[in-house]
Amino acid sequence: MILRITALGVVLLAGLAIADDDDTNRAKLVGSWQLADSANAKESQSWSFQEKGDTVHVTNVAGPKTVMDFDCDSMGHDCVVKDNGHSAKMSFYYDGPKLIQMETKGSSTLRRTFVVTGNGDTMDMVQETFAPNPKTETMHFKRVVTANAAH
Repeated sequence: MILRITALGVVLLAGLAIADDDDTNRAKLVGSWQLADSANAKESQSWSFQEKGDTVHVTNVAGPKTVMDFDCDSMGHDCVVKDNGHSAKMSFYYDGPKLIQMETKGSSTLRRTFVVTGNGDTMDMVQETFAPNPKTETMHFKRVVTANAAH
């Protein structure tokens, strides 16, 4: 009986440690990210994530234009938003340390996976288009450090 209780305790503590590690990794995603490979301002792209409880505030800027700016929960529920001026259905959820975004806009369906890499100063975004033309693209971002964050 004591052995069973001890084994159960070990399993519960391991589960808590894993959940705490996921929360730490998720918190690393919060902030602003700039495309690392952009050659000029027209090609620049940035993403910003702010957590508000179970809600994520997402901003995506491409060149001089804000493409997306909305709040959506991170529990996988659908949100109706504007993406580049067009109605789109989005959902967000975490898969461990990765933030997964599913988007349906007209006949186009895609998934973006955001994950912090390295020592927390870089992020990869894998964009997979499923329909109408399947394609996968990986983009590398670097953290934008603001003057307030540097202190």
